[in-house]
Amino acid sequence: MGDRVMGPYRQGQEVELPLWITTHFVQMGYAKFRDEDQLTLNTLSTTHYKETLPGSRQVPKLPRIFYFQLRRLLKELKSQEAKDRAKGRDLDKAVSLAQDIVNIRVKKIASLSASGEQTTELTSNLTAEELALYQNIRESVEKWKKDILGREATG
Repeated sequence: MGDRVMGPYRQGQEVELPLWITTHFVQMGYAKFRDEDQLTLNTLSTTHYKETLPGSRQVPKLPRIFYFQLRRLLKELKSQEAKDRAKGRDLDKAVSLAQDIVNIRVKKIASLSASGEQTTELTSNLTAEELALYQNIRESVEKWKKDILGREATG
């Protein structure tokens, strides 16, 4: 790349790199993501099924890079749709499943955040993005309670 030399790597060799570098290499055609790091419409459907199980207040564990994979899948499907209009159904389905998953998880995270409970058990299944959301909501709720009650809010 430019005046820098990467390597020595052989074609087909698996290398672990920071995500931003890997993404750049994939876009340039120098690398590809491992199959197990790819989110597919089938795995998205499975995730959706787990999220929508009746009576489940638990937040199922997602891969650490789920939201990155989701954005990549949607971008890929949008690109395929531009070339082949028939792929539009796959994109529509993926967007619908993704919206449901996000909405369900946000509701669960908001409920956990507002409850005042904070245990590693509750937050261990959250991705980094979700943990940030959880902490922001929790801080906002605590501040609001303090403003309303005029003292430190507990629980």
